[in-house]
Amino acid sequence: MKLRIVFICLLVAAANSMAVAQLMERENVDAKIYAGTRPEAGDFGFTLAAGYAEIKEMADEDTDYRGFPLMNFNYYVSNNLEAVIGIQVYNLSEKFNGELLDAVGLEIDTEKESNFRVTPGVNYHFAPSNFLDTYLGVSAIVGTEKNEVVTADRTSLTGDYASEHFSKSTFVTGFDFRFGVRTFIADLPFALGAEFGINGVNHSNLQYETTTESSIGGVTTKQTFYTKEADAAAAKYKSLEYKKFEMGSNVRLVLTYYFRK
Repeated sequence: MKLRIVFICLLVAAANSMAVAQLMERENVDAKIYAGTRPEAGDFGFTLAAGYAEIKEMADEDTDYRGFPLMNFNYYVSNNLEAVIGIQVYNLSEKFNGELLDAVGLEIDTEKESNFRVTPGVNYHFAPSNFLDTYLGVSAIVGTEKNEVVTADRTSLTGDYASEHFSKSTFVTGFDFRFGVRTFIADLPFALGAEFGINGVNHSNLQYETTTESSIGGVTTKQTFYTKEADAAAAKYKSLEYKKFEMGSNVRLVLTYYFRK
């Protein structure tokens, strides 16, 4: 028993001597974990940002997409203050134009739709960390939405016809408040992050100016009025003001590519 205790003590002492020897012979190696470098005053970048609703629309094959991801141009006025200007565009044009042969029916069906928004703003960055960047930002929203629909039907073989023309030009204004978090990747080419915000958008002049024209037996009738929708069968108004305000939260994924000054 005593011999076993002595053996264990000698084993512990030997192990301790080996550990001390290893510590004394160890050489420290200088190493850095390089997470990325932070933009400074004078640097600028290009950002693509897609919100939850936009990603859902792009992923759904049954949904007609009504906007590209927000494109931002970024410029660091100072190490903490970033000027941004965003652009969002959408354009649609469909045209059907034919001449029926010995038949009545649709001969012209044209639709044009365009959306344009510009969002100037600023971001203020708090932490000077290269790894995790946090910021608050605000942007104004200014833009236009236009829609035009034209249809024409041949109603008889003797030249009678009926046509409808709908058009609207909507002015858009609003705001976007956001809190963002992002991390810098490599030597300042990329930053990846997310933004959480609240935005409000006001649409004015949503009403359609509608013109109908028909010809029966050589007698032409033309009428202009306003409707809420692009539908001549809807209620007709001599004058109409139609506007809408929307406000809600939003989450965006953000990818930025930086250029050095």
